[in-house]
Amino acid sequence: MAIGVGLRIGSVVSTAVVASNEPGTPDPVVIARDTVLHIDHDETPALGGSARHLDEARTLTGFLPRVGDPAGVTANDGRVYRAEDAMATAVHCLLSECHPLPTFGGMDHDTDPGYTATYPSYWDPATVAALRAALDYADLRHVDLTSDAQAAASWYASEISETPGQLVGVYHIDDAGSTVTLVRSGIPVGKAFRVTSKGAPSPAAQLATALGSFGWMPDNLDAVVVMGDGLVARDRTHVQEIANSLSTKLMVRSLVGPGPEQTAALGAAILATGFTPARVSNARIGLPPSYDETDVLTGGLARMREAAARVETELPITGTEPGPGASEPLDVTDVEPGTEPRVAAKTYLLAGAATVIIVLVALALFL
Repeated sequence: MAIGVGLRIGSVVSTAVVASNEPGTPDPVVIARDTVLHIDHDETPALGGSARHLDEARTLTGFLPRVGDPAGVTANDGRVYRAEDAMATAVHCLLSECHPLPTFGGMDHDTDPGYTATYPSYWDPATVAALRAALDYADLRHVDLTSDAQAAASWYASEISETPGQLVGVYHIDDAGSTVTLVRSGIPVGKAFRVTSKGAPSPAAQLATALGSFGWMPDNLDAVVVMGDGLVARDRTHVQEIANSLSTKLMVRSLVGPGPEQTAALGAAILATGFTPARVSNARIGLPPSYDETDVLTGGLARMREAAARVETELPITGTEPGPGASEPLDVTDVEPGTEPRVAAKTYLLAGAATVIIVLVALALFL
């Protein structure tokens, strides 16, 4: 039996998930904490909750979006920290709460546990490298890193999909905007598309634009996973409405994971067990329920397998230009090996339209 520990430091809530890949084992253990670091005078850190002691020295928040920023992040006492060091400290605190690891039904794990932490999908390589260096410095070299989108796609591949190697769209909403990432066989197809909240196109338009950049249509998608972070993601109804709208406008299977902020952590735990997204797992990992912050849950609901209903709706948004804040067009080097190099979205759309016209004319001539 392999044990995997998935970790996600969010802007509001941070989550650790401990899962097993052994069939029939109980649901994963979920630990959720507020993303607030409390640091005592003796430099002892704690994540989440309220002030622990009257002599507490300082608290630190808002470090996730500042990772890699030379200006750092300022604590409530005016002291400045590197945001990536604060992230590494938060990861360490979550890991401390995971141990000793559960045995899942009394069975000991036969291999060393795996550890995987996630980072925002829109981060550039330099930001990811800054976090990696901070984790290494904090003696957390055993913690692997993966993007939120890769983790969410791994959750889908392990728990929902019946066919390996599918193209999955991950729509991530947060307080500052949204991110669209296309993932195939566990590998992101180029860079993520980032759109700021102000003046943003609809979620369906954002996905259509990302697909169009590779000459793809919604029919090429196996599913869309909707997840989130921050205060906006705490409204589960709002996140579900986004999934429903994607299902209706794109006529594609759209799902919200076990919790908008929890899906990536669960996917990271699945990856940490040794799961390979390119194949379908024979051992599903049961999904825990959504959580309330600071709760520790050891029970759960059965896997969520229901997809939003497909609606026969015309797609009016194909070819929509990227909205403000979207990523720059991708280079050919960003395309997954073995796929056709990307050209401008308009070129594909025009070529596709021309092909349709030619086929229609040919049919008219022969009928």
